[in-house]
Amino acid sequence: MPLETLHNVDDAIQALLDAPQDIEGGTPLPEGRGMAASGSANPKLRKMFETYREGFQFLYPTADQWWRDCVAARERPGRTHEEAIREAFEVRVAGPASAPEFVWFVRFFWFACDDINKSLPLKQRVAPEIVLLKWLADAGERDAVTLLTSMPYWPIGLDEQGEWC
Repeated sequence: MPLETLHNVDDAIQALLDAPQDIEGGTPLPEGRGMAASGSANPKLRKMFETYREGFQFLYPTADQWWRDCVAARERPGRTHEEAIREAFEVRVAGPASAPEFVWFVRFFWFACDDINKSLPLKQRVAPEIVLLKWLADAGERDAVTLLTSMPYWPIGLDEQGEWC
């Protein structure tokens, strides 16, 4: 059964891909945020992406069940299931992607991607949002993309030194 969400996945993909471009900082990237295709990327980034992709088989069911429990907790007599979903989103703006384990998972791989990028020449670097989202979408991982795009923003920030935190 697919995740019960309220967002338009295609719009959310674009919003998440665009979001990091609105802030200054992070590891320097080549023009265009790095190559968009995983097949020609540095092997370290490709290997990290495959590990990330495999992680969804463990994290997806956890986030899905966590979200179903959040929705079920809001179901009441006289309230439709859709109303329960909407109320759950009012409390958890990222819906199923609010599951603490999933937030940790995304942050872990964002930082892993950034660490790899720091070890590469500028022209071989690829923005974390490209690796974590665009490559996932390009691989046809629709359920994983639906879960990830439930986030209205990336769960990261920049510290005083302009480093991802």
